[in-house]
Amino acid sequence: MTTCLAAFLFAFLAAVIMTNAVRFSAILLGVVDQPDNYRKIHDRPIPRLGGVGIYFAFFIPLAVLYFTIHNQVTDRLLLPRRLELAGLLAGSTVAMVMGCIDDVRSLRARWKLLFQALAGVVAWRAGFSINVISNPFGHPLVLGLFSLPVTVFWFVGCMNAVNLMDGLDGLAAGICMFVSITLFLLCLLFHNVLGMLLMACFSGAVFGFLLFNFHPAKIFLGDSGSMLLGFLVGALSLLGATRKAETAIALLTPVIALGLPIFDTLLTILRRWYKRLPLSSPDRQHVHHVLLAMGLGQRRTVLTLYFATVVLGGAALLITVERSQVTILILGSLALIAFVCVRVFAGLRVEDVFGRLSRAQERRRFAGYARVSIQKTAQELRSATTLSRFWDACTRVFNDIGLDYAELRLAGPESPRAQPLSWLSGAYASSTPASADRDIWSGQLRLVAGGHEIGQLNFSKHTTDSASLAEVPELMELMRQEMALHLQRLLAVGNTPAGKTANTIPPTPDHG
Repeated sequence: MTTCLAAFLFAFLAAVIMTNAVRFSAILLGVVDQPDNYRKIHDRPIPRLGGVGIYFAFFIPLAVLYFTIHNQVTDRLLLPRRLELAGLLAGSTVAMVMGCIDDVRSLRARWKLLFQALAGVVAWRAGFSINVISNPFGHPLVLGLFSLPVTVFWFVGCMNAVNLMDGLDGLAAGICMFVSITLFLLCLLFHNVLGMLLMACFSGAVFGFLLFNFHPAKIFLGDSGSMLLGFLVGALSLLGATRKAETAIALLTPVIALGLPIFDTLLTILRRWYKRLPLSSPDRQHVHHVLLAMGLGQRRTVLTLYFATVVLGGAALLITVERSQVTILILGSLALIAFVCVRVFAGLRVEDVFGRLSRAQERRRFAGYARVSIQKTAQELRSATTLSRFWDACTRVFNDIGLDYAELRLAGPESPRAQPLSWLSGAYASSTPASADRDIWSGQLRLVAGGHEIGQLNFSKHTTDSASLAEVPELMELMRQEMALHLQRLLAVGNTPAGKTANTIPPTPDHG
């Protein structure tokens, strides 16, 4: 415990010194975060690269213990587990360097994801792996070959969760500090001395940085800090929960301790999925943005979320100690709170989510049925020898797609059949004047073959069936290709010698 306390103080002092140095260096280099009056609510340029100071503050005490001070900690813990420490150093370096590059020059999402996965693979190779997932109610689940993807997913999720929470001064860093304190107590409970030492260094480094990051912030974490903190929290939580399989603590404990950033990430994914937005698109609907919109200032919002993190940490420790009916009560309470928060912070009701899933399933079912219909019609179009048979086959597809009206106009007055061909669905033909006032979606497609326009297809549909309406453009594009191919063959009858009738037009050879 004395060594842990000394490591905490050493990391704290190193963080104060290194953060100050990084702050002035970032200003000189012009690596600052400019306000945008939208998502970024600060009113002046603030230096970034805060993760660099935390990186050195975390590893300097460990390096001093490892290379200069020889005692029971170094001889029994650090030296025998040098592979894990090397992996922790390598993975942290990958995460921090990737974040620094993104702070200086924005990286695309796929490159960030690649570097995050690389950091996760390095940690897994060094021994920070999820091999067993146990639960408080039954036997543990051995992952086996799935250990690598699950571990990489854990690290990628932790890094992105902390990154999404980094929206207010001191928010992400403070939450990570309280999570590390929870994990420190967990290690203390199970006499995990190495875990205690690493948590002490981590807490001291983050606490020293918070002196400059709490509102009003003098320096921001930047992606260098959020990625580093996410990686370290992910790695140290695995170290704190590592025990033998028969007495293993489930990932449930660190998951609950990290409940706030994980919950905000899940809400973000759910919200953007529901609104059909890219997952990487920014918005102002994170938990801290909603609390700000409710009238809480920055300090009160951050302190409120700190309190929530402390409550979740206490619940995680209670589940660890009382693995009985108390666990069921706590999990039930957390599930109820999460249910309410989804409604408050995501602006979604459960019926909205299930409605979206139902509509998506209906769209897939409709699209599959319509594609089969187009394939069958393509066979009929190959054997069509008259324009009337051609149009009859097309109208069956129009009916299956759900169109209400379609019209085919052949190009050019010299066309052998200049009179347009039209079709009305039965429901449209029998519609009342009142139903005619409904909104109508219409389209117009040119039928082109051999570089020449041979016709034009006009169609329309009532907008009441939103599920099928979303699939109509792609389905009609498939239909246009088939129609243009076979209509060109049929119109060749206008150029045949006299005496040769439409019934003599050969069908298109079937190469399929």
